[in-house]
Amino acid sequence: MRWVMVALIGIVTGTIAFLINVGIHYLRLLKYQGFFRVYELTRDSGTIFLALLVIAGFNVFCSIFAGILVAIEPIAAGSGIPEIKCYLNGIRMPRVARIRTLMAKACGVLFSVAGGFLVGKEGPMIHTGAIVGAGIPQLRSFIWKKLRLPYPYFRDDKNKRDFVSCGAAAGVAAAFGAPIGGVLFSLEEGSSFWDQGLTWRSLFCAMCSTITLNLLLTGTPLVPEAKFGELDQPGLINFGRFSNGGSGGNLWTFPYLFLFILIGAGGGLLGAWFNSLNKRLTIYRMKHVFRKNFFYKMLEVILIAMVTTVSFFILATLLGTCVPVITRSEQQFANSTRNFFCPTGVTFSTIKFNDYFNDLATLMFNSEEDSIKQLFHQDGAFTLPTLGLAFICYYFIACWTYGAGLPSGLFVPCLTIGALYGRFIITAMQTAGIPTAIDPGTFALIGAAAFLGGVVRMTVSLTVILIESTDEIEYGLPLLVTLMVAKWVGDLFNEGLYDIHIEVKEIPLLGWDSPEKVDRLTATDVMNPDLKYIYPISNVGNIERLLTKTKHNAFFVVTAPLSASTEDTTSSIGVSKQSPLLYKRQSMHPIHRTKLMEQRRRRKEALKRKEYKEATINDDGESSGATPFSSGAVEGLHDNANNAFTFLGLILRSQLVKLMHNRIFFDEENGVETQHCIKHEELNEDYPRFKRIDDIELKEEDKRMQMDVSLYMNPCPYTVSYHAPLRRVFNLFRTMGLRHLPVIDNSGKAVGMITRHDLTHEHLHKALHAKSRHSNNDNDSNENDGKLDVADTGIRL
Repeated sequence: MRWVMVALIGIVTGTIAFLINVGIHYLRLLKYQGFFRVYELTRDSGTIFLALLVIAGFNVFCSIFAGILVAIEPIAAGSGIPEIKCYLNGIRMPRVARIRTLMAKACGVLFSVAGGFLVGKEGPMIHTGAIVGAGIPQLRSFIWKKLRLPYPYFRDDKNKRDFVSCGAAAGVAAAFGAPIGGVLFSLEEGSSFWDQGLTWRSLFCAMCSTITLNLLLTGTPLVPEAKFGELDQPGLINFGRFSNGGSGGNLWTFPYLFLFILIGAGGGLLGAWFNSLNKRLTIYRMKHVFRKNFFYKMLEVILIAMVTTVSFFILATLLGTCVPVITRSEQQFANSTRNFFCPTGVTFSTIKFNDYFNDLATLMFNSEEDSIKQLFHQDGAFTLPTLGLAFICYYFIACWTYGAGLPSGLFVPCLTIGALYGRFIITAMQTAGIPTAIDPGTFALIGAAAFLGGVVRMTVSLTVILIESTDEIEYGLPLLVTLMVAKWVGDLFNEGLYDIHIEVKEIPLLGWDSPEKVDRLTATDVMNPDLKYIYPISNVGNIERLLTKTKHNAFFVVTAPLSASTEDTTSSIGVSKQSPLLYKRQSMHPIHRTKLMEQRRRRKEALKRKEYKEATINDDGESSGATPFSSGAVEGLHDNANNAFTFLGLILRSQLVKLMHNRIFFDEENGVETQHCIKHEELNEDYPRFKRIDDIELKEEDKRMQMDVSLYMNPCPYTVSYHAPLRRVFNLFRTMGLRHLPVIDNSGKAVGMITRHDLTHEHLHKALHAKSRHSNNDNDSNENDGKLDVADTGIRL
């Protein structure tokens, strides 16, 4: 059944990509037909500004629609790749995979791209595919909750993450026609947890997406030259085939590899500066724009649209150069050239001769995909001033646009900027008289890869994506070398742009590796000693109070202290607070028991409720009664070692709320045997929108009931010892996709909890600083203890 779900994800993603592309095509067609019609009517009368008003009005109209959709669903802004990356890392991202987010994203990117913004639809397509992957396997949603379908139940975090990974791969495949590149992108940039089966399913999903889009694109007005069924349009972007230059039939030769390395280094520098500027702009935007009301967001979007349109129009009209159309196949790219005030050629048998085009207008009044194709394949001489002006304009406007309040992709704008950068280099060489024996488009492709790699810092997946989208395997080695150099150079200054946005938004993403110098830390140094716990049989009123007064999503299930009274008391809930450092000192003397005796003791304490000493939760969420390490004094810790609660398992907040909602509790007088049972699947049937404790109304007699949670807790979660090296803790937490990691001592007693926030780089640096400061204080104390008190010696100095 998983394969059926994966196929559906790919088919739906490909269909959505087709619909988005159709919408963008017709909106652009409407815009440019109106613009050029007015332009032709006014170019000789001196009222050409009317054409500017037409295209500016259309772009502002589209920007308003895109801004409204983002206002309805704010998480639809941007590319969505940082949010999907965080979700696949194990972070709960609210509303990132909702159907309303999908609608806002798909419709918003349609208006963003058609409105002339320097954005792409590829990033939003990845987000769209991820949402489809999250939604299709969970057809029994809240709208169709009563619908009973005979297929396995995929409502849990692991399955949902796997399907989201497949959807992200399908989104890349639909955008670039690169199914293998999509799988590698999901592995390299997205997913934190991977296995062999997920590789096969992701590839199958990407293949279904590519085939679906390919089939839908053929035989449509978007690709009029292709007949239905001719699968030669695998993705939304097709860069066209490159031609062999004068290098003996090769697209490149070995001596040029060293030049490609220099281009990669330059792309890394330009990408690092782009990221730095965008980071500062994003921080300013979050402080002064996004915190304001809706009007300020919308005003910025409209301002970007106006600046982009006016600057492009003025530059193309005043500074564009008329150059002849010289293509290897005259009509292959002639339809996307623009002749602002340039003479038109003579048409003979559907082919134009002596035709000229405005090079700057061709780059600025086309779709970005067509502009890239011109840079890759147009042999006409793009002048150095044109390439330089276009590069500067694209660079700064794209930097300003990314992160604004509209759906926006990053891939295509960066490819355009990089292609301008590479084409500028080859044109400068030709102008200086340096002979070149390879296709000028090769330099544009290498420059595009260098700049995009310098911005996003991807290597393997980006290499394969560009190879698949250009259909040229010969470019594999130079692309890989260029991307590696761009990444190395860029990493010297900052991180990739996606990681920068994650950092600015303060999302606790766990990287592949732990920070340096963490070998000095142990689990005790970073754990949270503020324990929230319940007993296997607990009072319902106490559970409700704990859930209401705390925000924890997981709670320890522990036994009572060994010294607890054996009187007939009710089970309880408590909170423990202790110093991690003090606990480390006391734990050097563990209680030694054989394994068999310890297991028997735990079983006995878990089943005999009479051994549990009562503790209650006050209005602040704190406990009264028996709590571990209640004294808090150094000298009292060792004496209270027997009061440490033995760890039995973990239970989630959502599970406790579900048990209370289903009234899974019993009257103490009737015994635990009268408590009803529910299946594990029922605990997760509300996933991912679990009920809240505020949604449950309990009567006073319900609060006096008891709840046995031993059947529903996780009795064997991953745990670590209090003295475990932090690097091992970090690797376990990340590779296993954990959200809670209990810390226990040598005798199996709970001493703390480690969550994702405790393992972020910022928190680890604070822990290192605290440990260094404590070590310095201990050294100073030891030095003072070793000195003689001069007054006590009786010696006069």
